[in-house]
Amino acid sequence: MTSEATLSTGIFAARRYPQSAPSPAPVELFGHVVHVERNALTNFDGAHALVQLCNSPGGTVAVLTAQLRLQSLLQSALSSGNLIAFQGTRLAIPPAPRSGAWAVNVYTLDGVTLYSTP
Repeated sequence: MTSEATLSTGIFAARRYPQSAPSPAPVELFGHVVHVERNALTNFDGAHALVQLCNSPGGTVAVLTAQLRLQSLLQSALSSGNLIAFQGTRLAIPPAPRSGAWAVNVYTLDGVTLYSTP
C-alpha cells in the first residue's frame, strides 16, 4: 500500500533482502588509481576512486569506502602513480554520489595494499 508521501515524491522505501541471501565473494584486483573524490552527502558519506585495472587491461572499476585510512592510501596511490591491490566485494546496487548511476562495476573496500616503485 502506498502512502501520501510516496505518491507525492515518487520515492519508495528500500527493499529488504532476506538475511540468508548469499553475498558475493570478495575479490582482489590490481591497478592504478586515476581519480579520487570525497563526498559528504545525505545518501553518500565517504570517498570513491576509479581504478584502471592491470589484470583486465582497459577495464576501470570504482571503489567506495568511508574509512579515512583507506582513503589516505587511495590518495597516496593517485599522487605517486604506484600500483595498488584492493580487496572488496562487488555491489549489486551501489549508492551513487550526486545521484545518477555508475557506468562501471563498483566494489566496497575491505583493504588496500599500496606498492612502491623500485
